[in-house]
Amino acid sequence: MLTKKQRLFFDRVRQLARRNRYFPTVREIGRATGLSSPATVLAYLRRLGDKGYLVRKGRGWDLVSEKFAVPLAGVVPAGSPLEIFEMLGEEVELPSWMAERREDLMAFRVQGESMRDAYIRDGDLVLIRRNPKAEPGEMVVARLADGSITLKRLKRGDAGFFLMPENPDFAPIFDRFQLVGKVVGVLRKYR
Repeated sequence: MLTKKQRLFFDRVRQLARRNRYFPTVREIGRATGLSSPATVLAYLRRLGDKGYLVRKGRGWDLVSEKFAVPLAGVVPAGSPLEIFEMLGEEVELPSWMAERREDLMAFRVQGESMRDAYIRDGDLVLIRRNPKAEPGEMVVARLADGSITLKRLKRGDAGFFLMPENPDFAPIFDRFQLVGKVVGVLRKYR
């Protein structure tokens, strides 16, 4: 676990490395963080290395390949709605570039073909950001009044919002619903 100062330092170093596409020098880090002493910068780098955030690379440093895990919340139907999801205790490991904020993410395994034309297939994993709000046109996981959940596209009609499948073989859902979150990514393993 990083202290507040170490977290600020690491975040600035990571921003520099991503922007420059190479790990910054000690002097560049010092200028960016306001540390005038190269020895202090090196001390911070060593602490981050000891804690597993950086790795020695030749005579310098580099970012550790950043991955993080999100909970696999269960199965989300892309077809007929099913019972409410349960946290399975499993996790899905993701690269850091998939999302900046990690604390409100979870994954669902898709079951069904109602989102086929949106290139979401049975067996895919959808990454959602828990959020009770979404814009029309966004893909969402919604909880229906009976407690079941489904994956659909949020649409606005004359009578209000409804859930639209992306497969003409399935009918829109006009029942009352509450948003669980919106889709921010899809992972597929080709068989």
